[in-house]
Amino acid sequence: MPSQTSQRAANGVLRSVVADAFATALVSLAILLLVFGSAALARPKLTYAAGKVAALSNLSTDEGCLPAKLTGRVVKREFGRDGLYLQSVVLEEKSGQRTFINVEDGYRTLDAATNGSVKQSLETMLAVGRPVALRVLGCGAAARMLTLDAVRPL
Repeated sequence: MPSQTSQRAANGVLRSVVADAFATALVSLAILLLVFGSAALARPKLTYAAGKVAALSNLSTDEGCLPAKLTGRVVKREFGRDGLYLQSVVLEEKSGQRTFINVEDGYRTLDAATNGSVKQSLETMLAVGRPVALRVLGCGAAARMLTLDAVRPL
């Protein structure tokens, strides 16, 4: 009997050690994802001309989506609940067709200088009535959900 009891105790200790190791591995994985997960965020690229932002690119984090180019005039724009960050725009093409385009705000988590430059440039370039050339990424079923990836004024 004593050997059976000591074997059960040893099995219990082994299970405890394995469970602790597994928990530690999960915590480590979570920390790694937090640290390196920011690499998945878009890192906007600002193109300057004559001291001003002339174009923005790499605005979207969507991967595996279909790229498309659109040109037209901004006819509507919406801001988020805070009223500060652009959430979407509606673009009217020459043909009269209107397209709804989401605008990601992932740049909010970047340094203050980049955040301010991207925010101000988006608001200026995507003002109602302005003609623009856009690169969008079509995601989802039949690539129907469009997200802004690049913009430049025409």
